[in-house]
Amino acid sequence: MSSKIHIPIIDVLRGFAALSVCLFHYVCTTTGYVNNEIILTLFNYGSRGVQVFFIISGMVIPLSMITLGYRYSSFKVFILKRFIRIEPPYLVSVAIGVIILFSRHFLLPASADITPSFRDILLHLGYLIPFVDGAKWVNTVYWTLSVEFQYYLYLALIFPLVLNNKMWQRIFFYIFLLGPPFFIESEAFFFHWSAFFLLGIVYILWITQLVNKYEYFIVTALCALALALNNEMIDLIVGLLTVAAIHFFKNFTFNFGKKLGNISYSLYLLHTLIGGTFVNVMSHRFNLPYQKFVVILIGVLISLTSAALFYRFIEKPSQQYTKKIK
Repeated sequence: MSSKIHIPIIDVLRGFAALSVCLFHYVCTTTGYVNNEIILTLFNYGSRGVQVFFIISGMVIPLSMITLGYRYSSFKVFILKRFIRIEPPYLVSVAIGVIILFSRHFLLPASADITPSFRDILLHLGYLIPFVDGAKWVNTVYWTLSVEFQYYLYLALIFPLVLNNKMWQRIFFYIFLLGPPFFIESEAFFFHWSAFFLLGIVYILWITQLVNKYEYFIVTALCALALALNNEMIDLIVGLLTVAAIHFFKNFTFNFGKKLGNISYSLYLLHTLIGGTFVNVMSHRFNLPYQKFVVILIGVLISLTSAALFYRFIEKPSQQYTKKIK
């Protein structure tokens, strides 16, 4: 199978998932700024962009592992490639966040000083913030990167079982992803979210003909049951619609959506730090309805612009270097 398999709509969905999370934060988490309950309810759904990211990761990473013939002997290279792909942009954004938080009390003199401690900064290096009492992220969205990194480690250790074409090994793999959500309540752990990832994984196993359609539909139904019992109904709907969109419109793309997908990781990393800071500062000065709309719109445009620059000079070089690792 070619290692160049690409599903264009995934880029579009990734971009709009990042944008939806961005709008959720600006509209719903800027304290006291937007008070209209209908608008708050509508934009609150944007937080589900995180679940879309998890499902897409459930597809993209296994697809790459399958097409490149992943084996346990590939463990070090796999982890190194993922590390180089995500760490440099992440660490640069952490540095930006520290600078912004340090400067925040100068921009908002009445606000509390929330400059991170040296300990908390160091804990970011291993995504360890959720596992240390009292530790806080520089950027609230980083918790999802911690979940994603746990997912990479899990796949690197256990995915070869799926590739051995033995049913009992796949059953073990499925149980290990479907069971924990019923017992693990903390959102800091990958296994709290593993049913979302499995929705994407089993889809890729099906389209690459590693499982038949009956196994695919049974596992998908079990994922849906796990989501229905452990999450809100909207999470189940978002999960199934994401997979359906990718299956039925896999070749759909358009220029803006593709570009938005390219910068989605950069946008995700920066939107609360840069655009969010702008919206927060301006929310204390502009409170007429039309002014709120303009402030949030400018915040989005600032975030998109900064994400495009960040992608060009930070993220893209990391991507290119990753491709050189064999």
